[in-house]
Amino acid sequence: MQRWGFVLLVGAAAVCLLPATIIMALVSLPSPDGIVITMCAAAAHASLLALRRAPTRALLLIVACTAVEAAVTGLFVLFPSTLLVPVALHGVAAHGDRRIAMAVAAVGPVLTAVRYATDPSVTGSAFGPAPWLLAIVLLAVCSAAVAMGLLRRSELRAAALAAERLALEERDRTFHEERAAAAERSRISRDLHDVLAHSLTVVIGQTRVARFTPDKAPAALDVIEETARNSLRDLRRTLRTLRDAPSRLDPMPGLADLPALIERMQELGLAVHRRVTGAPRTLGPSTELALHRFAQEALTNAHRHGEGPLNWDETWEQHRLVITLRNAVPAHPHPAGGAGLGLRGMHERLAAAGGTLDIDRSECFLLRATVPCPQHPSGEEGAR
Repeated sequence: MQRWGFVLLVGAAAVCLLPATIIMALVSLPSPDGIVITMCAAAAHASLLALRRAPTRALLLIVACTAVEAAVTGLFVLFPSTLLVPVALHGVAAHGDRRIAMAVAAVGPVLTAVRYATDPSVTGSAFGPAPWLLAIVLLAVCSAAVAMGLLRRSELRAAALAAERLALEERDRTFHEERAAAAERSRISRDLHDVLAHSLTVVIGQTRVARFTPDKAPAALDVIEETARNSLRDLRRTLRTLRDAPSRLDPMPGLADLPALIERMQELGLAVHRRVTGAPRTLGPSTELALHRFAQEALTNAHRHGEGPLNWDETWEQHRLVITLRNAVPAHPHPAGGAGLGLRGMHERLAAAGGTLDIDRSECFLLRATVPCPQHPSGEEGAR
C-alpha cells in the first residue's frame, strides 16, 4: 500500500469508527466499563499506525485490545472499532506472517461466539443473533479478509518477480552489448594491426632498396606510394564500419587478392613457393577476409623474423580448406612487448570463421589454417 493510501485508511478509520465506538460505550455501559472500552478502542486505532511497517505486531496489539473489550462485555463485537481486526488480518496476510493471520481468523470468531453466548447480559436480554450464526458471519468476514490479503501477497510477489526478470533481462542485454562492443573493438584492433604491420614492413623494405640501390629508387618509391595508398584505403574502410551500413562499404579483401599480396612480398625479397591442390571454391566474405588477414600477417612475420623461403601449401578438400605455411626457424624472436599479438589475432579471426589455427615450432616454423568450405567447386584443380 502506498503511503498516502495508508494515511487515508488510518484517518478514515479514526474519523468513522472511533467516535461511534466511544459514544456507544459511554452511553450503553456503566461508567468504568465505558471508559475501559474507550481506552481499548483508542489503543487499537493507535496500533493500526504500525500496520504498514510491522503488520504482525499491529495485529497482535489490536487483538489484545479487542480481547480486553471482550472481557468487559460480550457485546464488544457490535462496536464499530472491532472492524479493525479484519483490516489488520488483511494487512498481515498480505505483508506479514500469514500463519498468524490464518490462526486469528480461525480461532477469533469461535472465541467471540463463545463469549457472546456466555455473557449474562446478552443471554438475559435475548438481544442479537444466535451464537452459531454470529460465529459463521465472523468466520466468513475474517476468512474473506485473509483471502484478499493472500491474493494481494500473490500480486506483489508476481510484480516483484516481473521486476526482477526485467532487471535480469536488462543486465543480460547490457552484458551482451558490452561483449559485442569489446568484440568490435578487438576486431578493429586486429584490422589496424594487420594493415599497419604489413604496410610498414613493405615501406621499410622498399626504403632500404631505395637507399642502397639508387637505380631502383623510382620503382621502390612507386611501391611505397601504392602501399601507402592501399593502407590508407584499408584504414578508411575499417573506420567506416563504425558508422556505415555494410552495403555502403567497399569490398573487403579476399582470396582473389592473395596473388597480389604474395607478389608484393616477393618484391621485398621473401621467396614464396605457392602450391594449390584441389578445386578452389568461393567462400563467404567473412571467411575470405579472415584468410586474407591470416596470410597478410603470416607473410609479414615471415619477412621480418624468418629465414629462407616460405612454402605455401593450399589444399582444397571436400569439406575444408587447409593452408599450410612452412618457414625456417625464426632468426630472432618477437620482442617481449608484442609477442603473440599477431598470432592471437590470426587465431581469433579463424575461430570467428569457424576455423582453427595450428602452430608448430619443433623443426620449422609452421602455421596451418583450416576453415570449412562448401562442396560445390567453382574452380579447377591446379598448382602454382
